[in-house]
Amino acid sequence: MQSIFRESIFKMKEIFFVTTNKHKVSEVKAILKPFNIKVTQIDMEYEENHDVSIEKIAKEASKKLADKLQKPVVVEDSGFFFEAYNNFPGALPRFVFNGIGYKGIMKLLKDEKRDTYAKAVVSYCQPGQNPIIFEGVMQGKIAQEVFDEDKDIMPYERIFIPEGYIVTMSKLTREEKNSISHRGKAFRKLAEYLTRKK
Repeated sequence: MQSIFRESIFKMKEIFFVTTNKHKVSEVKAILKPFNIKVTQIDMEYEENHDVSIEKIAKEASKKLADKLQKPVVVEDSGFFFEAYNNFPGALPRFVFNGIGYKGIMKLLKDEKRDTYAKAVVSYCQPGQNPIIFEGVMQGKIAQEVFDEDKDIMPYERIFIPEGYIVTMSKLTREEKNSISHRGKAFRKLAEYLTRKK
């Protein structure tokens, strides 16, 4: 009986992370591993209304997906906010990068303030319940040039220098990156919530 009781206490929690981004999945698995939380990817696209905030995007998507899939779903949406352009591109970093690339981003920021922040919103939702959101922010600036184009990483990691550092995210180890990143901060808040939850 004691062993069964012990197993029930330490039983691994599982979340279903809906994303097509393999880099995010790898990061989140590493972030949540110390909390004994299993991350199962659901590799599927979902509707995103980019006319609203990243908070609303994540909340609406997680609610719909949890009810549809009948699983405890996690959705993460993130953005990059250039202070020189009234926090553009915001919720559209991938769209902007795919459209104008590094050349366009560097041209936009030429002779402008390069202060930027990255924000992640993680929305956790169980079927039939309302979503709970967790946020993380990382301050920094955009570099003057692009680094590590040969690395298989997310695009903005090659040009984003976190506050307190002199190198881009692409130069950091996974452990260093996860310890300071907007995504790491948001997912650790989720982990703390799940581990406190009875």
